Order: sequence, then structure tokens, then C-alpha cells
Amino acid sequence: MQTLKKEVKERILKAARVEFRGHGFAKAKMRMIAERAGVSTGNLYTYFPNKDDLFCTLVKPAVDQINALTNYDRIQSENGCEDYTYEWHLDFYREIADVHYRNHEDLKLILFKSQGSRLENFREDCIRKLDETAPRDKCVLPNPEAGGRINEFLWHSLHSFAVNTFIEMTMHDLSREEMVQCAVDLATYMYYGWKAIEESRIKDFGRKTNNVHL
Repeated sequence: MQTLKKEVKERILKAARVEFRGHGFAKAKMRMIAERAGVSTGNLYTYFPNKDDLFCTLVKPAVDQINALTNYDRIQSENGCEDYTYEWHLDFYREIADVHYRNHEDLKLILFKSQGSRLENFREDCIRKLDETAPRDKCVLPNPEAGGRINEFLWHSLHSFAVNTFIEMTMHDLSREEMVQCAVDLATYMYYGWKAIEESRIKDFGRKTNNVHL
């Protein structure tokens, strides 16, 4: 069995980043990656059995960091309903902004160059995970007068908006400071927007109650 060398693997990954950036996953050629890395095509397949494995290994650190932030079990274990404060939202969105900035180039590959790979639906997966981490019912609309349950479609749509905002930040090469400020504004919008919905439902409940008693 051939011994795999770390230095060779790093050369392959470096060459793969150039190839994927230039041609996207679907049109990238393993032969060209091998040539750029200075290894034979056969040796390349010893390190990475297929193009999809190579692509996913290349961007794995960025994927792992995003997945860790949006992990349902982690968020639930760290937060009770009373902990979903404005400050928590600020920290959460700032963390996401920081991950996007530090993994800027790899996230570009995932978001714009991954068609045909098993990461081509990464955007949709992020939205789904945010939907799952939603502190539904008691946490989001704690007052019974607010209706108890959130509007599932709106909740999903707002998560799509949040994810797409970070995608736009990445696409337009925002600086770290610009990303953080945008994340703060987004957290403010998301948090106080739901507060406004709750207050509106409570007022509506009061009007309906008063009409019943007339």
C-alpha cells in the first residue's frame, strides 16, 4: 500500500483550488489538477478517489464551521428560551460573518462553483438547518395571545433572506468591518422584526376579544 505524503496532498489541494476556481466543479479536470500538482493522474487518485471527494475535502473546513454554528443540538443545549436575547442574536450573526470572512475564497467555491458536486445544495441545506434551529412556539412567540405558533412560510422566507444576505456579502467581497456591520443590522432586523410581529398579534387578539364581549 502506497504511503500518502502530507506535502503531496497539500500540493494537490492547492492545484485543485486553482482548477475549481477557474472552471467550476463540473468542468474541472483531474488530469489538469495532477499536472499542476506535479503528480501522475494515477497517483492523484490514490489520494482522492474521485473529483467530488477532492472538492469536498478542499472546502471541508469552511463547511464544518458553518455546520457547527447552525447545529440544532448545540444551539438548544446552549440556550433556553430566555437566552434568545438581542445580544445572543448579535453574537450569532457576528460569528457567521467572521466565518464567511475567514473562509471567503472557499465559500465562493461552494456557493458559486459547486454545481455537480454533493455540495451544490449547500445554500438550501443552510436554510433548512436554520429552520430546524428555530425556537418555535414558546421561544419565538411566548405569549399565548400572539397565537402560539409562528408563520412557518414567513420563518423559512426570512431564513432564506438571511442566508442570501451572507451570500451577497461573499459575492461582493465585503471587508471584515463591512460584513460585521451588515451582520449586526441583520440581527437587529430579525430580532426586533419578530418582536413587532408578536406585539401586532397581541393587539389583534385584544381587538378580537373585545369584539366578542360587545
